[in-house]
Amino acid sequence: MSVIAGPPKAGIEEAIPVWMKIDWPPEIVHNIFKNWGTYYALRRQDSNSIEYFTKAMELDDTDYLSIYGRSQIKRMAARLEGALADAKLAAELAKKQKAPNVLINFEYCCDLFELNQLEHSKIEISNNLKLFKDITASIFKEREIVIDSVIQDATGKAMSLFLLQNQKLVEKVFRINEAKARVDRRLLWKIQREEKKCDVLSVLEEVEEILSPLEIARRKRAFNIVHQTYMNKTWIDFVFMRLLTENKSLHLDQCKRSHGFLQKLVFEQYKIIREFVKMIQTRSPLYYVNYIKFRNLAMLMKSKQAYLYRTQYQLHRNMIAHLKEIHRLRKEKRLQKLVSYVEKIMGKDYVKRTNRVMCWKFEFVNEVYNISALALTEQYSIPKNFRPSNASMVQLLHLPADTIKEIVPFVFGDRSTHDATDTLDIEGKKLRKRISHLENLIRFTNFSIEKCYLYYQISDVYLSQGHSEECCFNARKAIKESEICNNLIWKFLSNVQIIKANRILHKVERVGEALEKTLPIAEQLCSSRLVNFIEICIICNELEITKKSNASSHGAFSYTSINYGEERQL
Repeated sequence: MSVIAGPPKAGIEEAIPVWMKIDWPPEIVHNIFKNWGTYYALRRQDSNSIEYFTKAMELDDTDYLSIYGRSQIKRMAARLEGALADAKLAAELAKKQKAPNVLINFEYCCDLFELNQLEHSKIEISNNLKLFKDITASIFKEREIVIDSVIQDATGKAMSLFLLQNQKLVEKVFRINEAKARVDRRLLWKIQREEKKCDVLSVLEEVEEILSPLEIARRKRAFNIVHQTYMNKTWIDFVFMRLLTENKSLHLDQCKRSHGFLQKLVFEQYKIIREFVKMIQTRSPLYYVNYIKFRNLAMLMKSKQAYLYRTQYQLHRNMIAHLKEIHRLRKEKRLQKLVSYVEKIMGKDYVKRTNRVMCWKFEFVNEVYNISALALTEQYSIPKNFRPSNASMVQLLHLPADTIKEIVPFVFGDRSTHDATDTLDIEGKKLRKRISHLENLIRFTNFSIEKCYLYYQISDVYLSQGHSEECCFNARKAIKESEICNNLIWKFLSNVQIIKANRILHKVERVGEALEKTLPIAEQLCSSRLVNFIEICIICNELEITKKSNASSHGAFSYTSINYGEERQL
């Protein structure tokens, strides 16, 4: 039988080794492949070794030594499920052929142990101790001592204390895992009807899990703690490997040659190190490590309390510094800088703090957002030497001037005249990302005054993009939240947003209605500046209404006079 079978393929392929050109019998080819697998295994070229052992198995599927060799290589490469399957198959074949199978059975027990199946590994070792005696059973006895010590560490006093401290959490996790493991084999529409859901859809919509910023920070910190505990200073390499798997610059589709190779390499290596961390964590659980490290519970509680006090003290200093910076920006009237600074500290830092470490959180949140609201209202004032006119509302509300976009004629071959609809709207992308970030913060905030601020910012973003309806919608939501927390200043600012949105659309009647609603709020704030501002806005809006009505009546008069002249000619 020839090794090279079939017609040659078209094109230039890799050079064929000299030994493959010879018409060897299958037995010799099988031995050659097995020797190549052993050769590459000694040089830790795992992929090549697995490939040649697989070729040897294809020629002789009863050779348990090739299967045993491939199982060893897979175990070294952290492909534990495949290693376990190969070891089990090799043990069965060796038993059928009545060959020496001590090392093969031991490999099967080791694979079970490294897959964290401690009980099954213990059972297999006990069975093998009954089969083998004297020197051959020594390796099984040594492995049994290791497994017994691991089980004792994982199920000793440390686990009892852990379960007592986290009993409710353990019960919750157990119920979740039990619900996931339960398989309901009934028809989908029956399950949906029993749960009072739509029983018509054949494909269910996947509900995306939305995590709060606090939960994201907790999971990130837990990931770091696990690797810091087991890996010491090399934990930063694990974080780096995780970042590589999420790095979009490394997995560009445009890089045709390196894209697939780099993606496969990064994900495989990250999977390997994660498997090893899980193995270490099973053999020495985190609660056992903490129990060994802190034998004296009184000293442990004392150190935790001291760390809590240090965190509270430092956070209190940060709060004072941030309030000083906000006051300084308001005094300097740097409004845009103030808004971005408040969004930065409240949306990225303090949103991750709990009431335990941030004792005065509610008071601090009120102080920050009230100062921001006061700074926003200071821009609404009557300029010096101001005279009411038809276009004064644009100046008072700080709106962009009305501009008419000129139509550029299309010229074939001139790219400057092409419609740029295909180009990426970078600024629009940034604003949409900011809106989604603010909406995500609204889901998890508990303070109405913070919701007022977030809805106001969303409406302001929509207003800058010219989406007046969305701006009014979010401003009305802010008004509802301001009524809940009894905050007049945010209610005033939200009404001003509605006035701006209607003024951009030249809906003067709606602007008048919004101004009438805003005037009592300004009077309740006891601010003569804001009252005068709203009264001037009402006067300017009435001038625009008068001009609009005069223009419409003049147009109707000229239209009737034209018709009357045509009738006289007839």
